[in-house]
Amino acid sequence: MFDLILSNALLRGRRVDIAVRGAVFAAVEPAGALAHAEAHARRDCSRFLLRPPFYNTHTHQAMTLLRGIDDDCALMDWLTREIWPREARLTPDAVHAGTRLAILEGLRSGCVAFNDMYFHQPAVIRAAVEMGVRARVGLMFMDQVSDHIENDAALALRDALPPTVGLSLAPHALYTTTPDLLRRVAAQADALGLPLHIHAAETLAETAIAKERFGFDSPIAYLDACGILRPGAVLAHCCHATEADLALIADRGCFVAHCPQSNQKLASGVFPWAKAAAAGVRITVGTDGAASNNGLSMIAEAKAAALSAKLGAGTPDALRFADLDRAVTETAAEALGFPNAGRIAPGADADFILVDLDTPAFAGGGDPDANFVYAADSACVDTVACAGRLLLEGRRLLVADEAALLADARAASETLRAPSPKP
Repeated sequence: MFDLILSNALLRGRRVDIAVRGAVFAAVEPAGALAHAEAHARRDCSRFLLRPPFYNTHTHQAMTLLRGIDDDCALMDWLTREIWPREARLTPDAVHAGTRLAILEGLRSGCVAFNDMYFHQPAVIRAAVEMGVRARVGLMFMDQVSDHIENDAALALRDALPPTVGLSLAPHALYTTTPDLLRRVAAQADALGLPLHIHAAETLAETAIAKERFGFDSPIAYLDACGILRPGAVLAHCCHATEADLALIADRGCFVAHCPQSNQKLASGVFPWAKAAAAGVRITVGTDGAASNNGLSMIAEAKAAALSAKLGAGTPDALRFADLDRAVTETAAEALGFPNAGRIAPGADADFILVDLDTPAFAGGGDPDANFVYAADSACVDTVACAGRLLLEGRRLLVADEAALLADARAASETLRAPSPKP
């Protein structure tokens, strides 16, 4: 007995029947093969494209509450003048509300997982568990001690976490940490068996800091000297990674989380996708936070990644769709610690989305999977499932009261955006 059968869905150009049992795909057969199989639920998917979902490899989920704060400002000025003072007023309830809002936005674009680096981490974990998505939640490290960094409380939850939620060690960046702190984080990663997640080579200012403050030619070389570059580490941005840096990243077994829309909005730089791929770097895609993007649609981010790669290399074949598609599904799932997810095959984790083909982006023909990224938007995402559980169906959120979720987020955002009280 199967839990769910999806019949006659379009998967990679062929019609198939898919069976789900528990949290995994139990069967993938030609259309009609499971017509008489027993299942608790069955759905005719004749008008749907079946796809693996997206996995967002770098974000700050609760920054949904700060969306649009000073849209025309460079990174360091934006952080010090606009973002950090407001983040000083964060509460666990605000982070919970902002994270749930981000998860909803992700689900609507077909995303079931995120790699978070933010504050009040137990609240982030609670939101991910409630909403049924996958998450890797970062234990934050910065020189500026903050009451909002709840690393010990998050670590205490480790043994009770569901298999869909994991932890990482997330030192913020070279400009907010000391060499000693980074070395201690690297040692702690070894002791705890946890992966690393850090901003790296995002801006030219960061390159200058690496040279002037620490005596290294590049941020990547500096982070490597501190022990941060190691197998499975996720390096966010890498806009200014040199060819030597890219070779080092590949040799160390790290992943890069490319965040094209944030890079463009903040004028941080252009990640050299083609050179990185040629060097053997495992590349993924992340949205960054909603305050610097400003959206969290992984459909839009995947398209932006392709366009950025093509423009940066000066040739339209710098990133082919098949490679992009793999980067935002299988490779991204592996980067977040879910190596059995990101593909639709017997025995794989049952993460999937159903895309409505009866929408304008698909009416004119062409490859439906490519059209989904290059021509469609979130309006065509009908159903989203994670680990065999339906989270969105018929475009309706199943795992939370959407009206209440939005109301909580509005209230939290209004508090953060209010003028700071006079001393």
